[in-house]
Amino acid sequence: MTVRPRLVRFLRWALALGALAFVVWVVPVRDQCWDARSPRSTHVAVTHVVAGCTLHLRTGEVTIPEAECSQLRCEPGLATTVEHARVGALAALLAVYLLGMFVWAARWRALLAFAGIEMSILEVWRVSIEAQAGGILLPGGIGGDALRIASVASRPTRAGETRAPVAIVVASVLLDRVVGLAVLSALAAALGFAWGGLRDATLAFVLAAIPVGAFAGIALLRLGPVERIRWLTRGRVGEVVGPVLQYVRDPRAPGAIARAVALSVLVAAIQFATIRGIIGALGSAPSSEKWVYVGSAMSFIVAAVPALPGGWGTSDASWVFFLGKAGLAAGAALAVCLMYRLFWYFSGMLGALLHLFRPRTAAVPAAADPAGQPPS
Repeated sequence: MTVRPRLVRFLRWALALGALAFVVWVVPVRDQCWDARSPRSTHVAVTHVVAGCTLHLRTGEVTIPEAECSQLRCEPGLATTVEHARVGALAALLAVYLLGMFVWAARWRALLAFAGIEMSILEVWRVSIEAQAGGILLPGGIGGDALRIASVASRPTRAGETRAPVAIVVASVLLDRVVGLAVLSALAAALGFAWGGLRDATLAFVLAAIPVGAFAGIALLRLGPVERIRWLTRGRVGEVVGPVLQYVRDPRAPGAIARAVALSVLVAAIQFATIRGIIGALGSAPSSEKWVYVGSAMSFIVAAVPALPGGWGTSDASWVFFLGKAGLAAGAALAVCLMYRLFWYFSGMLGALLHLFRPRTAAVPAAADPAGQPPS
């Protein structure tokens, strides 16, 4: 291993562990309570019991009656927030989240459609949800995208080709990510401006710039003389840009991208509705609705940073930070993150089970073609 890969790995782990340390330091497990008359000197961890509450002091535990306990001001910890969650509401939100997965599959299918790949919406959904397991196990969702490409690139096409065009499949996955990020950012920025106006709207403007840059880039690839830019079309960059360039210059690409954008609006709306629903189901009430959506979008972006598998550490820290700006206590913000992560893990487990029970076809000897040559 050369010095550069080692340095990159070290920086990834340092970033993730630093973020985890921030979460551990900021988020209390127990409720944090204090006497409003002297908040600095009386800030202490508290466990509520039947007779009142137990103060976890440095000198030992002290139980005080309910009358005295009710006079304290408290910030709920992680354990209390999860304990008071409404299970029925969370189950309904899980169903909404899985519906979003189905719409996401429809978006990707729209980008695959003009390649002539013979896949129904259910087949695309199955491949997408199976890929969630890879996204959980590997950093930044890279493994999930690789599984999606491998699964679809082996499919036959309507044109009779033995395999789908790999360039189209790769480009469809990359554009699926780009379109999803662009629309998510645009919707978050719109909701941020709607709830908070232009005051303290720096991050909302940053999010609004993402779709502008994304679609300007797609237009440049489609209409500009990109092939003249040697560093953009050769080497490792060219391996990424080449398939996308081939895709977007197809006459059918604008229609496919337009349909994907329309479906992506629904995907993003479901994601934000799920997050807002989880906040309510945990008994929390944000003081700033703007930061629920702007903060969620920023957390989704941070989760894509290839640090630890599943975005552990960096993702949790971003949720705690941004939902804290929405007025949620640190324990409640982390509970929202963990609950949304639980939904993601559930979809990954479902995908893993579907993969395990997928029917396996027996290997068949290759038949010769009319010219007497075996198929390649």
